[in-house]
Amino acid sequence: MFVLRLSARPLAIVAAAAVLAVAFPTFGQLLRPPTDPQNLQQPRKSPMTLTPSVTVSEEFNDNVFLDNTRKEWDMITRITPGVTFEVGEPTYRLAAGYFFTADLYARHPELNQAFDAHSFIGDAVWKASPLLTLNAFDTFTLTTDTNLMNQESVATGRNRSYSNYMGGGASYQVDPRTTVRGGALWVVQHFQSEDLFDSDTYGLDLAVDRAFTPRFTGTIGYEYRFFDIQNLPDTTTHTPRLGVRFRFTETITGTLSAGPTIETGSISRVTPAVIASLSQRYGWGNISLDYTRAVGTAGGLGGTADNQSGGATVQLTSLMPRLVVQGGPRYNSSVSPNHSIDVQGFTLPVQATYRLQTGIALIAAYQFFHQRSESRALTPAGTAIAADADQNRVWVGIQFGYPFKFE
Repeated sequence: MFVLRLSARPLAIVAAAAVLAVAFPTFGQLLRPPTDPQNLQQPRKSPMTLTPSVTVSEEFNDNVFLDNTRKEWDMITRITPGVTFEVGEPTYRLAAGYFFTADLYARHPELNQAFDAHSFIGDAVWKASPLLTLNAFDTFTLTTDTNLMNQESVATGRNRSYSNYMGGGASYQVDPRTTVRGGALWVVQHFQSEDLFDSDTYGLDLAVDRAFTPRFTGTIGYEYRFFDIQNLPDTTTHTPRLGVRFRFTETITGTLSAGPTIETGSISRVTPAVIASLSQRYGWGNISLDYTRAVGTAGGLGGTADNQSGGATVQLTSLMPRLVVQGGPRYNSSVSPNHSIDVQGFTLPVQATYRLQTGIALIAAYQFFHQRSESRALTPAGTAIAADADQNRVWVGIQFGYPFKFE
């Protein structure tokens, strides 16, 4: 799930968000807007803060076209202006960030773009009463890196595309131990290439939580999804779920939610749905593990597929003052029932951010991406839409940003 966590350290906020837009899109792939307002940071008193920034970075990319059949390298200068906004009171919170990127290619000047990537992230929380909490969110991404635009992490070569993930939710505390939750979402994926399939996904989530003990919470829920995929029959899924959340210790928490997904449309079938996570806090940072299996779109390849994603994330915050290091491997797969879509991927990112002083930060990152495809989806020319791809990317950059507070 996606949580936009804005702290009192504005530069760290800007650094994290700008890296998301510039150099560390893999963590962007992990962002999942929430349907559960309780997972959002609760409203707190904070002054209205506007933080403009600009990041200048240099990237080495050994596969700029995300296709092993035309593997070419380049050095890319990236300039990323951006701005973040935050305001909070005890009963509400509003936070947002917007960034765009201009790219200058040393070996492929025909790829130069003044607005090659855009990113917007925002969320709002309103505590309407002591028992009722409302939230809304929006995440927009425009990029030429197709594996970074879709949540399935499927690469279909270099293609200008965008996605928008928006929705809202509500949480009502029936009694001290019981909470009712609900949320709705709308996901748009649009591709410039005519070989790829645009899609709209509409969703509805309902759940009831019951705290049986201070450590153990049970959940019963229902998820509805409607997939409107270009030039293909509509698909609907219904997923009843049972889940648990258990706090093993003060620092270790695990969650598990599972149930059958009933799919109807061009085919009718039943397939498992699972969400699991385990996280632990340490004095030096935190470690988290996660796994998800769900029916969804497959990065513009057409139709729905069983999407699986699993990985680990490690964050180090105490190696030395003002330094944050994070990274971790991630595996993903998208396989349709008839195997016309069959894509396996692996991503390994590492990022470091060092704050020199207020308003200045150094950023360095590395990302390895590996994809193998057995998909039968072809272009009119007979080439594979989702080709094999191996890519190494290295970034170094500096960021300037300063918060303006309005009391």
